[in-house]
Amino acid sequence: MDVLKPPSSISSFAAPGTVMVRPLLLKPQWMNGLSERLLVSHYVNNYGGAVRRLNAIRARLAGLDWTRAPAFDINDLKREELIAAGSVILHEVYFESLGGKGDSPPTGREEPPVELARVLERDFGSVAAWRAEFTAIAKALAGGSGWAILGWSARLGRLINLWAADHAHGLAAATPILAVDMYEHAYHLDFGAKAAAYVDQLMANLNWERIGARYHSAVGEESVEDTLFLPYGSPAQEQARITPEELRAALNDDDGNNRPVLLDVCLLRDVPRRTDMLAGATMHAPAALPRWIEELPRDRPIAVYCICGFQVSGKTVTELRQRGYNARALVGGITAWHAIGGATVPLDLSTYEDGPDAASR
Repeated sequence: MDVLKPPSSISSFAAPGTVMVRPLLLKPQWMNGLSERLLVSHYVNNYGGAVRRLNAIRARLAGLDWTRAPAFDINDLKREELIAAGSVILHEVYFESLGGKGDSPPTGREEPPVELARVLERDFGSVAAWRAEFTAIAKALAGGSGWAILGWSARLGRLINLWAADHAHGLAAATPILAVDMYEHAYHLDFGAKAAAYVDQLMANLNWERIGARYHSAVGEESVEDTLFLPYGSPAQEQARITPEELRAALNDDDGNNRPVLLDVCLLRDVPRRTDMLAGATMHAPAALPRWIEELPRDRPIAVYCICGFQVSGKTVTELRQRGYNARALVGGITAWHAIGGATVPLDLSTYEDGPDAASR
């Protein structure tokens, strides 16, 4: 399938050939009937695993002697590259199609925007008819593995519901705008073998604004705003953000003066959700910023992260930059760091303050 061009703000490469992880745009603790445990495990282990696997395969291919390599090596590596790349792309479409507006949970009652609803009516007869067909395809995959995909085909001139047996099975030249993962890892932790119940619950968590934006991009209309594909509250300015891959490269830099200072910010009510942190980071309550800001150096970059890179780290970075600090927010937070396989250490609360937000716990 063709790949939609990702937002420019998160599509750069830490190194040539490196595929960058994309952040969660949903708040995993806020979803309707889908647990944080399920969503984070799926994102970190399955999506993140696919990204890591794809980068490892591409590294092997980059060093391959194409004139001497045995045919079975070429076949194996290119087949695995196709599967891993398909998994990466479809997982990104899947996660980006879910969640509320960032500052609120999904309502479970939203319908497609008017323009997209008209297209669904044109191509399927009605939105209800599309939904019935799409969910039936997804449920038909229960007990097996694969994807149910809503894609745009320029050749056929319409949206089409697609059945995919695996990550590499799709209609040629079709662009996915919605994908439902029907591999067991997508639902078993919450639903056991009840795949149909998972499909029904998933449909109550769609973010139609982003699905509609993907449709407009697929048909060549005006490109979407980058902020629609950034975690809610993440700094809008690219220079105020740092990707997990960029941070890992910076932390591996031998130049101590350019090595970022790591600042872990977490609301008191969210501390029980945490088990680890980046090595060398200090953890603080964001509302207690006036009590710890003077401890930060002004001559070194500062990387700020929270759980998923939403407004907690975003607001902190905005305030630090207003005060003259060279601060950047980690896109996707420690969850995205986990997805790239970044190293962590057990949580250390020795520097944490009970800030004013403790009252809201």
